[in-house]
Amino acid sequence: MHVSTDPQVWIMALCTLAVYSYLYKENPFWRLAEYALVALYTSYSVAYYWHGYLIPRIKTYVIERHQYYYIVFGLLGLLYYCRYLPGKVQWLARYPIAVEVGWGLGAVIAVSPRSPMQQLADSMRPLKNVNDVIFFLLLLTAFMYFFFTVGKKSPVVSVGGKIGRLVLMVALGTAFGNTIQGRISLFLQRLSFLLADWLGIPIG
Repeated sequence: MHVSTDPQVWIMALCTLAVYSYLYKENPFWRLAEYALVALYTSYSVAYYWHGYLIPRIKTYVIERHQYYYIVFGLLGLLYYCRYLPGKVQWLARYPIAVEVGWGLGAVIAVSPRSPMQQLADSMRPLKNVNDVIFFLLLLTAFMYFFFTVGKKSPVVSVGGKIGRLVLMVALGTAFGNTIQGRISLFLQRLSFLLADWLGIPIG
């Protein structure tokens, strides 16, 4: 066992322990780590987007290429901050949100439609074997869950919707389990760092 003498390793280890101290209860060490993380991430993000995104695009597109409509979008983006203003102007923040969501969806479908189109095409697979038939039936019941207009009138759609709800719960549970597995992997990485890099305990 050989404890590291590197100050950077000690800072990383103490910050890790401060974060995991929240598992016991909320304490000043956890608060210090939380505030430090938020402050560092916020300041880094502001500096990164200012020098790496905003200023270069103003020089390239507005000053050099004279594409002045970027100024319009910049002013539209400032409407985000209306939600922090008192009075009845907070609703103006909905405009940049609507433009961003609509523009983003349109860009995904128009510029890079491969992923959603592949997913759509894969859901229309031919019924060649038992797995394809089961997949089609589960997909159909999942669609039935969202038939709110005829769900109560048709017994087929009603029963299919209930089965579709179970299908969606299984799918979301699987996705959640995958997320938990990723978090466990991150925890094992931090534990490996504490034991091997900080305390010098051989683990493999």
